[in-house]
Parts: sequence; C-alpha cells; structure tokens
Amino acid sequence: MEDKTNKFFNKALGDFAFDVACGAAIRHLNELGYTPEQIAERLDYPISAERVKTYVEKLAVSGESGEGDEGYEIVREYDGYGRSCFVRVKKE
Repeated sequence: MEDKTNKFFNKALGDFAFDVACGAAIRHLNELGYTPEQIAERLDYPISAERVKTYVEKLAVSGESGEGDEGYEIVREYDGYGRSCFVRVKKE
C-alpha cells in the first residue's frame, strides 16, 4: 500500500516540478502558434517533443468530465490574428 502511495506522490511531485519549470514557457509558445517540436527546440533545457505534445494536449482538454477520449480529437484552430492553439473537438 505504501509503495502505491509513494508512486502517486512522486508522480504528482514530478508533474508539479515540470509545470513550475517549463509550463508557462510551453503555454506561451503554444499560444504563439508553435508546434510541440518547435517548442522543444526553443527551450534552453532538454525536453522531448513528445513530452511537450502530451502537455499541450492536456491544455487542450475542455472542461468536460466523465467522458473518455473516444469520439474526440485534438485540432489546431486559428483566431482572427493568425494565432493558433490546440483544442479538443468531438469527431463528426
């Protein structure tokens, strides 16, 4: 039981440290329209594009809860100024 608690705590602590270390930078570059690969290249510290993509996808999740990811996809949308962001939309 304690091992499960330690894993949960270590994951939560790791996610918190990641968010503090680079979450704001990733959010900012995502709002400017950079792809996860471009974001990973622009950061001064080593981070994989896959980790950035996972973080960006979590940002895109709408406030809906209780539904799985089936029937949804992540798409890039552009506003009137050409800025892009990722949003989660229901598949048609």
